[in-house]
Amino acid sequence: MVSLARPTACALVALTLGLAACEPPPPDPIGAGPVPVPRLFAPGTISTEYEDEVAITFSPDAREAYFTRGGGGRRSPPRMIYVSRFVGGAWTRAEPAPFSHFGDETPFLTADGARLLFSSQRSMPGWAPARENANLWVVERTPGGWSEAVPLPGTVNRPRVEEGRGVPPMSEAGPVLLADGTILYSTNQDTEWGSDLYMAESRDGSFVHARPLLINSTGSESHPALSPDGRFLIFQGIREIGAPGEEDLYVSESTGYGWGEPRVLPEPINGPTGDGYPSFSPDGRWFFFASERGPGGSWSIYYMETAALGRAIETGAADTQD
Repeated sequence: MVSLARPTACALVALTLGLAACEPPPPDPIGAGPVPVPRLFAPGTISTEYEDEVAITFSPDAREAYFTRGGGGRRSPPRMIYVSRFVGGAWTRAEPAPFSHFGDETPFLTADGARLLFSSQRSMPGWAPARENANLWVVERTPGGWSEAVPLPGTVNRPRVEEGRGVPPMSEAGPVLLADGTILYSTNQDTEWGSDLYMAESRDGSFVHARPLLINSTGSESHPALSPDGRFLIFQGIREIGAPGEEDLYVSESTGYGWGEPRVLPEPINGPTGDGYPSFSPDGRWFFFASERGPGGSWSIYYMETAALGRAIETGAADTQD
């Protein structure tokens, strides 16, 4: 005879766990499986054929992505910051971020997702308007969405100053914060020194004492990114005649006393065209960068496993099979 007795609480728990074990895991916003060499990220949605896409950053759960789009040619609109969300197992069509204007780029979300730093050509309060001069700005996440953008507090931003007939550009871009918010790395650009990497300290909510890194050269260094363990600094550079491309990704290792001599990353991480704008996923599993090897010759966003990047750094050679 079949028993019609109600199952015990223990039996219900076991049944629930059994059913959960049979359910497939939720899709990963970035991807699954080995990615030992660079692969195009979200083709057709985030990485497109006719626009430049660079400088991607993610919310802590990796289900919200902000990146720069535009500026790919004479007919392309100026750069803006776009946002895409991972919904129903796929990335949504990217839309301009609600706070973004033309001339905004290189977004960076803090580790807690509460603030987004970026570079913008918008006019600085109290400063004379200066076309093509970019500075660092920040928005705060609120219950109603992103706040109004304000200049990043401190002395890291520099006004564009009249000198003779010309107005030299003195721009800040590519902001990156340590997870604890104590150190800001960024790019400073001016006509005399070109692009260099700078670091600034956090003091009472402001960023002060910006100073150049000793690894800067007579070439160009820009758009820094820090590995999740803080061991490596990766940046975009034009430094060596024998480097693989027009612009390349370089890596510098922490020595305990500063950053060591930069080395160019091997192929196929660097390609024969341009590569730059590095970043990492919030959990540190994935390394991102932008490359001109993209469809149609535009800048597009690529990704690979951070573990594979680490092997390439250690051995000086990247995996050759995907």
